Amino acid sequence: MKTDAKDFLFTTLLITFNVLVTLALLIALKAPGAQWAGDLAPIVLFLSGMAIFGLVTAATLAALMRALPLKDGQYDAPHAQFTLWKVQHVVAELGKAALSVFFPVFARPAFYALFGASVGKQVAVAGKILDPRLTILEDGCVLGEGCIVTSHTMWGEHFILGTVRVGARATVGVGCILMPGVTIGAGAVVLPGSVLKAGTLIGKGETWGGVPAVRIKSAAPHQA
Repeated sequence: MKTDAKDFLFTTLLITFNVLVTLALLIALKAPGAQWAGDLAPIVLFLSGMAIFGLVTAATLAALMRALPLKDGQYDAPHAQFTLWKVQHVVAELGKAALSVFFPVFARPAFYALFGASVGKQVAVAGKILDPRLTILEDGCVLGEGCIVTSHTMWGEHFILGTVRVGARATVGVGCILMPGVTIGAGAVVLPGSVLKAGTLIGKGETWGGVPAVRIKSAAPHQA
């Protein structure tokens, strides 16, 4: 990933801001927390710091996204969208690392929603979402163990952003990779280990598989 001075500057400023807010909140909470934690106060303080830093990071990124949203498209490397994505990505990774210990696998939908993913009801996520703010998970969809959802990629000197949408009740099998701009229709199935290349459109109720994935089975007549 190509970086320059402004990337380091903006990233450092944003992380520093999050750390300072976290410290301020910890100082405010330390006295009452120490009273009931007793000998466990250092551990409680450490865990509280991780949780607060993660939540502050999520809030900061939400505000930044409202002011300077990431937009689908293909950009040259010097473009402001590339800089914005790099800053958000690095800052988000720190925040997610701090909060991940508090979110077991069954709580991953809430975890990614906290970092900006659009998550419907009864969603299961056992994989990894690299760009939550450009990911839409509709009601009842399933992301299998070890699958990776990425809404960004680089192609030569070009940087590509594309929202990934997984439709209602769709199933993405174990170990799949979903690239930018992928849309999976309602009730569709992606077989384990498949790679959906950028811009793949899977219709409602279809079954896809392979590397790269191709349509294996069309939707039943009543699903079309």
